[in-house]
Amino acid sequence: MNWRRRISRCILRGDDRRYNAIRLGIVTFQRDSSAPLTLRDVMCVPGLKNKLVYVSTLEDRGYDVIFSKGKTFLRHINTGQVKRIGVRVKNLYKLEVEYCVALSMKSEKV
Repeated sequence: MNWRRRISRCILRGDDRRYNAIRLGIVTFQRDSSAPLTLRDVMCVPGLKNKLVYVSTLEDRGYDVIFSKGKTFLRHINTGQVKRIGVRVKNLYKLEVEYCVALSMKSEKV
């Protein structure tokens, strides 16, 4: 992890808990099947046990995000590929994070 700068942002979860983001940086993951994946604007949020994915980031990468009947789906705008990526658990959607991270890379590589 490469924490580039200090920030002060409040993260509000769906269960109304608040957490403070204190750093912004870059994280790179080495993947078995392809080139490393670099995520920018990653926030360091002490005390937060779950990883959060911004729906807007997935949209910016070329995906429609669909929440329907307790399930979450991603549809690639160019290819039409659809994949179920999560389910609703009470007031939050629990996503398969590894799949979301893989999809959040540049859309032209999908």
